[in-house]
Amino acid sequence: MPATTYLPILHFNDVYTVQPHKLPSSSKTVSASQFTQNLHTLRNAWPESKDASGAKDGLVLFSGDLFSPSLESTVTRGSHMVPAINIIGPDVALTGNHDFDFGYPHLTTLVMDCKFPWLLSNIIDKNTGQTPEYLHKFYVTRRCGVTIGVIGLVEEEWIQTVSSWPPNFEFRPMDETGRELSNLLRSEPYNCELVLALTHSRLPNDITLSHQLGAKRNADPNQHGVDMLFGGHDHMYYIGRGIDKWEGWDSHVVLGAKEDTDTLLVKSGTDFRDLSELTLELEDSPPGSVRRKIIKSVQGKKHVTAPDWPDCPDFDAMLKSVLGEVQSSLSKPICRTLTKWDVRSEHVRTTESAIGNWMADILRHAYDDAKSVQGRTKAGADAVLICGGTLRGDSTYGPGLITLGDVYEILPFDDPIIMLQLTGEDIWAALENGFSTWPAQEGRFPIVAGMRVRWDSRNPPHQRVLSIHLAEGFHEMDEVKPDKSQTYAVVSRQYMAEGFDGFESLKDKPFLIDDESGIVMSAIIRRFLLGTQYIQLFQQDLPGVKLDHFDPRTPTILDDARQSYLDDPQSPELLPSPLIARKEIKDALRVGGREHMSVVDCHDGHKMRTGKEAGSPTVDSPLSFRGKELPIVAPMIDERLLDMSQT
Repeated sequence: MPATTYLPILHFNDVYTVQPHKLPSSSKTVSASQFTQNLHTLRNAWPESKDASGAKDGLVLFSGDLFSPSLESTVTRGSHMVPAINIIGPDVALTGNHDFDFGYPHLTTLVMDCKFPWLLSNIIDKNTGQTPEYLHKFYVTRRCGVTIGVIGLVEEEWIQTVSSWPPNFEFRPMDETGRELSNLLRSEPYNCELVLALTHSRLPNDITLSHQLGAKRNADPNQHGVDMLFGGHDHMYYIGRGIDKWEGWDSHVVLGAKEDTDTLLVKSGTDFRDLSELTLELEDSPPGSVRRKIIKSVQGKKHVTAPDWPDCPDFDAMLKSVLGEVQSSLSKPICRTLTKWDVRSEHVRTTESAIGNWMADILRHAYDDAKSVQGRTKAGADAVLICGGTLRGDSTYGPGLITLGDVYEILPFDDPIIMLQLTGEDIWAALENGFSTWPAQEGRFPIVAGMRVRWDSRNPPHQRVLSIHLAEGFHEMDEVKPDKSQTYAVVSRQYMAEGFDGFESLKDKPFLIDDESGIVMSAIIRRFLLGTQYIQLFQQDLPGVKLDHFDPRTPTILDDARQSYLDDPQSPELLPSPLIARKEIKDALRVGGREHMSVVDCHDGHKMRTGKEAGSPTVDSPLSFRGKELPIVAPMIDERLLDMSQT
């Protein structure tokens, strides 16, 4: 009889919100603390490992998306999630697309302070020919007497949407990498008896990969590949049809799962709501087989975090400290405005607003470097269409210093900024909807960029738009006609893309950047301000400070800024530009997403992650010039939304 071994595993993925948050379609809340306590209870029931000192005999696996997006991450740039995930304590993790939201350089500082390895197996740094620094190609451990290899594979599709993706990072096909690493890990010196794959990809790709790599029931023991997949990215809960028994899951029809007949695949929901507990029954293969053990059966259970579950005391103590540091950072200035930021409802919901214009101009270039939109238009997105209800606070800010808390207050929503492919007809209908309830102070009143719109408030609702033209600054370009003859790349909010507030014309339209790849608006504005501050700081020679740049374009950007400074070296405070040039926006967003921003960040992320002060300019540090050279902004009205009744 072949020897039988039982391996327990816990799996989760795509977690964002550490504070209590509402369940879908319910007023009740659940928390990451409750999730953590449940995970600890399940893991503590495992016996002590005889193979790994201080470990339990089982594995906790995480399949990516941790550091962003959330409102807290707008302040901390993901640092608050490091102590959180360290308390949870996975054995190994895979990076997801949102883990790159603040750029690879900052990601390295986050993963270095984690107490477990992060994988990225099928990405190669072309400069070194190796896995990107601080990330790992594979992880080998021993549990329950079995030598286990774990690899991490990501799909190419989401890489195309990451605007901060390093140009020297090269994608390798998931199936090729899986076979290559199977060959490596199952041989000397690793001698792995089982190889598991963490993935961050959509369900159809996971199912295809399962078939390609033999992660299925009754797999061929002489085929190189992986034995089981643990996926993320979809935010769905899914159990492959090769799994024998699963409590709390009914094998209902799932969109994209048509080809699944026998996969060994687990995807574990999202946001600390779902946890998968499973046991693999392992059996020895015939001597000489490629796969020394095969998975004879899989049984598991879906745990859904409940409002009445107990909290984790350690997690609660950590969270109290972290939120205290977040609160302290909210009072720190991040820019200086020369004009008033008027976000009163009576203003942003009835007329063109200066602050709305400024933010929309920045949003237009948020995804310029995403490969999925490159080449479509030299300007990145053609236009931006958000709504007045996006801007909260119902107050005025400035002129003067603007704090991090001010931005947090004005932009409190966590739905992502997305990009849609729209026809002229769609855009006309959306703008008609935006103007339809005027003069009522409704949130649907439009905020735009890349367009100049003439409308007439005297006309009946849905007959108020007179003309729409694409625009660069004050200059009108091509007319946008109310038909389907032309399509446009338009940045908007996921909230609007779901048809809320009457924006039915945006619903079910093709995505260029979807909600699972988009970044929250507050984080985009913060990236712009950090990038601007970084450029302003290093356009001057700072004695004793030398930084290595990750992106090859950064030195050119700084050289251009330095030359401008040398041409007229007055204080930038005396030379405000009333309009932000497109190049300045693009440069700031690029630098803000591809370099270490810790040197100009008002929030000390290193201290939050480790409890210690740092002194290197390449990590979060309270250097003497932190907070100086604040970006200067001057939002203004330029009649891009011109009500002809007022002319």
